[in-house]
Amino acid sequence: MSSKSKDVRIEQRRMLEEKLDLRLQQLAQKGISKEKAQSNPLVKNLKAKIRETNTRIKAVEKIEKLNEDLAQAKILKLTAPAKKEGEEGKESKSKKKAAAAANEAKKKQAAGDAGKAGKKKQASAK
Repeated sequence: MSSKSKDVRIEQRRMLEEKLDLRLQQLAQKGISKEKAQSNPLVKNLKAKIRETNTRIKAVEKIEKLNEDLAQAKILKLTAPAKKEGEEGKESKSKKKAAAAANEAKKKQAAGDAGKAGKKKQASAK
């Protein structure tokens, strides 16, 4: 039972259930009561294998559901930011240009102020 396929697991469970039914019928033909048949080692073994198979099927279903959720989230992520990113790209370029122009203006003004201050000091020193 090393398969990870859900279909294979379901088929294995079906075969185990058939074996269990067959074994219970054989015990009933021998005249063993249902309570005694439940304590039969082969019946216990088959029931344990069925429980294991059910657990594995549930795990596969859980993984499939998780994968579907992740795929949907990925689709939403790819579609929603694509629209916003295009708009933000235009805005960010214009903001960057405006910020760069403002910085250059401040630098020129600071350089101009420093030049005037230097002239005033020279004039007052004379």
